Amino acid sequence: MRVVHTSDWHAGRIWKGIDRSSELEAVLDDLANFLQREHVELLLVSGDVFDNGAPVAKAEKLVFGFFKRIGKAGTKSIVIAGNHDSPARVEAWGLLAEFVDVHARGFPRRAADGGVISFQSRDGDPVHVAVVPFAPSRLLVTAAELASSETQARQRYADGFAAMVESLCGVFRAGSINLLMAHTHLQGAVLSNSERQVHVGDDWAATPQVLPSTAHYVALGHIHRPQRIDAAAAPAEYAGSALQLDFGEIGQDKSFVFFDARPRQPVRVERVPYRGGRLLSSMTAMLSDLERDAPALRDAGWLRVEVLLEQRIPDLNARIRRMLPNAVSVQEVLPGPVSTSDVIRTSGMSPSDAYRAYFEITHGRPADDALVDKLKSLYEEETRA
Repeated sequence: MRVVHTSDWHAGRIWKGIDRSSELEAVLDDLANFLQREHVELLLVSGDVFDNGAPVAKAEKLVFGFFKRIGKAGTKSIVIAGNHDSPARVEAWGLLAEFVDVHARGFPRRAADGGVISFQSRDGDPVHVAVVPFAPSRLLVTAAELASSETQARQRYADGFAAMVESLCGVFRAGSINLLMAHTHLQGAVLSNSERQVHVGDDWAATPQVLPSTAHYVALGHIHRPQRIDAAAAPAEYAGSALQLDFGEIGQDKSFVFFDARPRQPVRVERVPYRGGRLLSSMTAMLSDLERDAPALRDAGWLRVEVLLEQRIPDLNARIRRMLPNAVSVQEVLPGPVSTSDVIRTSGMSPSDAYRAYFEITHGRPADDALVDKLKSLYEEETRA
C-alpha cells in the first residue's frame, strides 16, 4: 500500500500582512498531482491543517477542494487535529468529508470509538491506523497535579500520552499494516522557532521510547522542521510544515514522506520536496548593493533585509519596500551598541533553542545541527558535574 504523510499546512495563515494562500494552493496542487501519478492509496495528515480554530472561508475552500479532488481520484485520507485546529470543527466537517473517503478525528478517542481506523488495502491486506490528535495539557494533567508539583505534572502528561498510544496500538497484528499518527512534541525533536512555544516546551513533551516497535511507521505533526526521530523503535518522522512559515525556518528543505507498506516487511522512507512555496531568506548589505542587485532580489522569495548604514535614513523602510516589494522585514544596522530590538527573549526556551535564536540573530542564518548537538552535550556534562 502506497502511503504519503504530510502535515502542518496552516491554511489561512496571514504572515506579516501577507496571505500565503496562493503558495499553499500551488503546493497542494503539486501534492495532488503526485498522489494521482503514483497511485497513492492513503494520505496521512498529522494536524494543523488550518492556522487557527476559525479559518476563513477561503482557507476552507482550498483544503476541502483538495480533499474532494484526491478522494474522487481514489486516495483515502486520514486527518487529525493539531493545536492550531478546532477539534470540534474537525469533527463536524469530517462527517461530510467521509463522502470523499476522508476520515477526520478532532479529539483523542478509545480504539472502539474511532481511535483506530481499520480497512482493507487494495491488495486485501488489513490496515490499522491508530490516531492521537493533539491532547492539550489540561486533558491529561489536573489543576491539582500542576499546583502540587510541576515535575509530577510533566511526568503525568508523558504518562498519559504513553497510555493512549499503548491502548490504541494494542490492535496491531503481525499480518497487518500498522500505522500510528500523533500531533505532539517528542523529546529530542529539533524546533524551528516558529512553533507556538506554549505548546512545544520541554514541560509538555512525550518520550519517543513509548512509540511501539509494532508500527510500520509513525506519522508525526507539530514540529515544523522535517526530521526523523532516531530514538523511536519504529520509523518515526515529523513531515514538517508545507511552507517555510517564518524566518526561523530559513534553509529548511520542506518535503513530505512517501513509502510503501506491506505486512511483515519494514518500510523504506523517501522524502519528496514540496513545490510551489516561496523560499524565505535573510541578507545584510549596504544600500548601494541593494540598489544594484534589486532586479535579481525581487525574484528571491520573501526577504528579511538588514541595511548597513553610517547614519539613520528616515524613510528607509518605505524606500526598501518600493525597491523590493518582497522585503517583508527591513531593519537598519548602525554603528554602536546593540539595539534593544535585538535582545533575545529566551524565557521558556531550552538552552539549545536559545542558542539557535542567538546564532540566527547574530549571523543571519540557522545554526548547524552538529554545532547545536555539541553545545547540548557540553551543557549536559556541566549540568551533571
